[in-house]
Amino acid sequence: MTEYSNRKIRNAWAVHALTASGVIVGYVGLNAVIDGHARAAILWLIGALILDGIDGPIARKLDVRSRIPTLNGNSLDLIIDYFTCTIVPVAFVNKFGVLPDEFVGPMCFLILFVSALWMARTDQETADGWFNGFPAEWNMIIPSLFLIRADQWVNFVICLIFCALTLSRVQFAHPVSVREHRPISLTCMIIWLGSMTWLAIAQHDIRLVRFVMIVASLWTVVQVLMRLAQRPSGVFQSTPGER
Repeated sequence: MTEYSNRKIRNAWAVHALTASGVIVGYVGLNAVIDGHARAAILWLIGALILDGIDGPIARKLDVRSRIPTLNGNSLDLIIDYFTCTIVPVAFVNKFGVLPDEFVGPMCFLILFVSALWMARTDQETADGWFNGFPAEWNMIIPSLFLIRADQWVNFVICLIFCALTLSRVQFAHPVSVREHRPISLTCMIIWLGSMTWLAIAQHDIRLVRFVMIVASLWTVVQVLMRLAQRPSGVFQSTPGER
């Protein structure tokens, strides 16, 4: 059994603290939603997304699991993710008219339900870094739909599709973990985040930025389709014995 110095253990705890701080960022974002500040809420969700993107690679690099075996970083991450990636975006939907009024409640319930099931999946990721099913990243979907000013019924259909994909075996690429086309994935992610931030802080509508954000996000669709072409069967069935 490897023994680590106090400094290395403190560094590991710092990584866990970084992960846990996401719940504070999410809480401030939730308060922004409650107070009716949509664009401020989006900025806080972007902050939570960035935290979620950087803590994992740091944890793996420092081998945090071995340094602090009594704390499960994956469970901690899932707790934070359900709050920042699902609960806060659902509150956003409920507050800011993203969907037709008569379908706000049912869709919010459905998103919460399928996202909870995804968080409990034992086959969340493949060995090569792909997510099985849409990984309940509603903090990416909902703010994007709000900022591009899509029609409410279009938003409803898009949300319904992603709910179905959450429980499927259609695979979505992690922009860092997946090696295939990683430079393109990271570039599109940075462009998408930059466009979203710009639109959130802009004082007037900027159609060009909206267009850039839409184009950047389409890379995810392209990756999913390329992956499906490689493994077209069984994408909507569960593996026997999974629970």
